[in-house]
Amino acid sequence: MFDLEEREARLRCKFAATAVFALMVATSGSAQDANFTIVWSTLGEVAASAQQSARAGRQLFTAAELADLSLKKITVARVEVEPTIVTLRPGEGFCLSTLQVRATTEQRTPVDGAPLSVSVRQDHRPALGIRRSKNDICFAPTAAGEYPVRLQSLLPARDGTLRGAQMFLRVGGNDSDVSRAGN
Repeated sequence: MFDLEEREARLRCKFAATAVFALMVATSGSAQDANFTIVWSTLGEVAASAQQSARAGRQLFTAAELADLSLKKITVARVEVEPTIVTLRPGEGFCLSTLQVRATTEQRTPVDGAPLSVSVRQDHRPALGIRRSKNDICFAPTAAGEYPVRLQSLLPARDGTLRGAQMFLRVGGNDSDVSRAGN
């Protein structure tokens, strides 16, 4: 009889510990999900080009120019950027005007000068060392990490969605972390 009571007490103890652990995991996970949101911050604009490097800057397009393109029913079905990964050392600079950015229609016809917005994660802004001007948007990241940069068309595709591309600034903490192979 003593063994049965002891076994039952151990089982209750294990059950209670498991229930408490499961409750802790469930509540901590939902608390993290509810409080974390990625916010994208717009830095400026890029004009796609089929032939040369992209133009970039604080504001390249006026509202009238965007409205004119929209009234002409110009659509962007695909955005491509090269390189997709730029590897840097902390403090080393990179400007968007050196990118190759292409925008095309559904028929794969280039949309030269297609307007694209440029955005980065708000929580990455302090580490990116952003310099914006009328003629370019440049970065000189101060901390090691991988930082996404989004380029999104300001002209919709035929289905009404906005298309875009993403490139990454990969910043190594020291010389052994940095490889130019990704460029």
